[in-house]
Amino acid sequence: MKSLSQYVQIQNQRKQKTLARFFIAFVLVALILLAASCVPATDAPLLSPKLGAALAQLDKGEEIVAEPTPIPLLIKTLTPEQIMAGVPADVAGLKGDPAKGPTLALAHGCKGCHSLDPNANPKPTGPTWFQLGDTAANMVPGQSPGLYIYTSITNPSAFVVPDYPDNIMPKTFGTDLSKQDLADLVAYILSQHQ
Repeated sequence: MKSLSQYVQIQNQRKQKTLARFFIAFVLVALILLAASCVPATDAPLLSPKLGAALAQLDKGEEIVAEPTPIPLLIKTLTPEQIMAGVPADVAGLKGDPAKGPTLALAHGCKGCHSLDPNANPKPTGPTWFQLGDTAANMVPGQSPGLYIYTSITNPSAFVVPDYPDNIMPKTFGTDLSKQDLADLVAYILSQHQ
């Protein structure tokens, strides 16, 4: 006959085995859930939406010609006239001083929403100004970088950068800033390029 201490020892071993099994089961369930979270969204297209049209062209014996990826414009390749095309003459005709830009940006609260750090964390409320001179040259087709920046300041809802909210930036900078301040701020932002 087993003694009480042997009985207790056997019960403790059973409890340990049960806890070990529970722990292993828990780890397996956690791993399954982790693996399931890595599965791509089933409703997202895995193939190009243009694939069907391309396959139809091939079936007809037609050649598929891929359009080359456009090379982005760099502001340093543009003339001053190209950079400021479309900006109202009362601003474009002024000599903007980029050195005054940081002070203006601070005084009018621009720095509260915009950053020169492309990796700012947390993400600012407004788009980065990092290399915005080059970005502006490619943002709105047919619009000069100067006009894009000018319009973004004076009428910020005219073009809202994807993934950023509208109606956050004040719409009064066109009247609150002097023409010279606008020219200086535009020159400063345009100076942010490669």
